[in-house]
Amino acid sequence: MPLADVYAHEEVKKALLTCLASGRLPNSLLFYGQDEPGMKKTALVLAQALNCLRLKNDACGACASCRAISHGNFPDVITLTLKEGSVLKVGSLDDLRPLAIRKPMMGRNRVFIIEEAEDMSLKAANSLLKTLEEPSPFSYFILISSQPDLIPATIRSRCRSFGFKPISREIIEDKLMALGYEPKQARLISILAEGSLERALTEDWEKIMSNRQQAWQYFYFLMTEGNSFLTRMLAASRNPDFKKDFEEIMRHFLTFFRDLLLLKEKGKEELLFNPDLDDGMKTLSSAITSQLCLRGIELAEEVLSGLDRNLNARLLVLYFYTQLRREQNG
Repeated sequence: MPLADVYAHEEVKKALLTCLASGRLPNSLLFYGQDEPGMKKTALVLAQALNCLRLKNDACGACASCRAISHGNFPDVITLTLKEGSVLKVGSLDDLRPLAIRKPMMGRNRVFIIEEAEDMSLKAANSLLKTLEEPSPFSYFILISSQPDLIPATIRSRCRSFGFKPISREIIEDKLMALGYEPKQARLISILAEGSLERALTEDWEKIMSNRQQAWQYFYFLMTEGNSFLTRMLAASRNPDFKKDFEEIMRHFLTFFRDLLLLKEKGKEELLFNPDLDDGMKTLSSAITSQLCLRGIELAEEVLSGLDRNLNARLLVLYFYTQLRREQNG
């Protein structure tokens, strides 16, 4: 896929194509923004452009190198993805240093894509810094981050930064309808995609909608008959995949609390995250306070942070429930 065919992010694409055409693409780049799927997609297409067999300054998407990169089996494109609940430690980056100074095995260039770059440990960042300070002409590093301010300034200063702005709901909605989605479905997906067209096009929305509906049931139990919520969640915690499921539930809870707060404060209903649930939301909003919504948002964020640090999910359920009930009971 040529860079020009990556949907949206026109300023970033134009800048990258200009760098490629002039032969002045920096060896270290930082992609930052909330559209993580879009940034990852662009990073892979840029890796294709740096190794394309047919085009010198772009990707054809059809040659053997472009196809191999697209399928994740090209030896000179290496992606570091954080494992759940971990931070990028020094060993993995130390392993990259010898590769970064060697000539590529198959392609013209070797490309390292580091996702969630903000989660590097300090030692890992120092190790990476040594490599960035003495770049090989045929090695490129693309750092991807939704929180670039957490990346050490010494690393950021060695990278050229490219900001990925969220894509408007209207653009995503229009694109989905052009692909045959019903208007109501396209609108809801455009909201849940949170500014990422790549997410809108690639996520399993049938599964996400089903999980969201289940999360809404849990939420309704929580707000109307709390003991039932606790019983159900503790029973579910016996499932070996509960940590992952609980994290998804808490992410949905965040949007539910925010929607309730919006309704309480008489905000614009077109800003709702879950417009299809507005009837149930309005029923709940009449029975709770804005302070409870704010506390719910705070607690959900605390739980998500705890899950990210590998705290016990069952204990986090109890913490979330008891603290919210304390707020409810004054």
